[in-house]
Parts: sequence; C-alpha cells; structure tokens
Amino acid sequence: MKHIIYAILVTTFCSCAPNRDENFGLDGNVSKPEMSITPVPNDGNRFVVRDLSNDNYVRLWDFNKGNPISSTKVSDTVFYSKAGEYYITLNISKADGSGISSITTKVTVDQNAVASCSPTLALLTGDCLPAGKCWTMSRKAEAVKVGPTYGDFSWFKSPVNGLQDAQYDDGFCFSFDGFVFQNKNNGGSVDPWDGYKVKPYDGGKSEFIFQEGTGINSRDQIIIPNDQFMGTWDSDNVMDVIKLTETELVIRTRLRAKDGTPAAEGWFELTFEKKN
Repeated sequence: MKHIIYAILVTTFCSCAPNRDENFGLDGNVSKPEMSITPVPNDGNRFVVRDLSNDNYVRLWDFNKGNPISSTKVSDTVFYSKAGEYYITLNISKADGSGISSITTKVTVDQNAVASCSPTLALLTGDCLPAGKCWTMSRKAEAVKVGPTYGDFSWFKSPVNGLQDAQYDDGFCFSFDGFVFQNKNNGGSVDPWDGYKVKPYDGGKSEFIFQEGTGINSRDQIIIPNDQFMGTWDSDNVMDVIKLTETELVIRTRLRAKDGTPAAEGWFELTFEKKN
C-alpha cells in the first residue's frame, strides 16, 4: 500500500479526549447521533471521523477551525495545524430538516505541525519559498472539460481562449510557509449559478492540505476548505492531481451545488498554467 504523506508531518502523537457535551434532540423521533473519532497514527494533527448514526439522516460536521471547516460525508479526515483544544460537532436531522439532534466531542492537538518540503510540494508552491506560487487558468483548448464521470468529459470542452477575461486574471496561490491558499481574483469571480456573471468574491486566506496517493487511482490530492474553490466556483474543494510540472497543473474534481454539496454526477478537469 502506498505510503500517505501529508504536506504537513508530525512526529508526536496527539491526545484525543473523549469528552462529550450534552446531547440534545428537538424531536423525540430522532435518535441521538453517534460518532467515532480516531487519531491518525504518527500524525498528531489529523483525525478520522465517522458518523455511526442511522444512514437515513442528513448529517453536517462542524470541525471548529479545522480543515475542512465542515463536511456532509459519512467519514472524513480533519486536520488541525495548531496546538490546542477543538470541538467536533455532528449534527443530524431528517431529510425534511426536522428532528435536529447533535453531539460534540473535544479533541486535543499537542503540537503545531512541522513542515517538510517534498519535490511535489516544491512544484506546487514555488520551491517552497516564502513568496509562494500562483496558478491561473490556461488559455489553451480544453482547459476546462466537464463530463458525467471521472475521466469522461463528453459534456463540454472549452475552445482556445474560451473563458471570460475575469477568469484569466484569477490567481490561485499556494505558499509553503504556513500552507496558505489564496484566491487572488482582483475582487470578482464568475458565478455559474447566476448566468456566469462576474460577482464580488473574497475568499481570504486559508490553509491547504497536500496528500500523496489518496485520490482515485492513487493520485495525489490537494484539499482546500469547503468554502474555497480553484478555477471554477462550482468545483469541489477536494482535487485529484492529474499532472504537475513547473509550468502546468491539471486537476480533476467534482461539480458541486451552490451550498457546497457535491453533485450526484459530474466532474471537471481543469488545466492551469504558472502565473507570471
């Protein structure tokens, strides 16, 4: 099995305190949620969470300053880069939103994560130098491809210079120093849910995670917070790396709805080039 390497590695193991806050249910017909939290071996800043509740419920994880910030998955991995205590909350409800119930567990991270630069991270972040590295959408044909499944892009392929000017001036920047991701879009991004109009957007700065071999077909992955995007606003925050060189980055990621929920079907393949 290929070894999984986080962009951020630690040598100390964290303590995970199973202190649960009071459970509450607003509807007696909804069972109290159950969850498990397991520290990742040899990585004291990362935890695997799993919803053990009834599969018929709708779930929402709140990771309290973690990366990702939230999730709707049955099982997910959350990363905390700084030492401290964090509260992980699992909210569940019926499909119609009724019968909300919640449970919270505290986890403790003992140390700040220690950074280690790999050759792949050097390509992504500009040799791991403090200035970082920015990527922008490529102007070549098929820079944006869309299709129903992973690897099938029969729905749409962009022509040469086929995107809006507001997309070509966007910079998606990665800094090894602090593992910072920033969408530098000059104040506006193209809104796919409103006629592809340019709308004000400021995602601020956030942390990113790089994982080796955890994607489909053992591809590396870039993960940014759920409320961030790279390339197109309706692309998911978990991205498989298809190609990464000094001058080109190609990723595959799911389509997602405006509320951040991944679509039942639909995938992007997005091609970026190094931004000068």
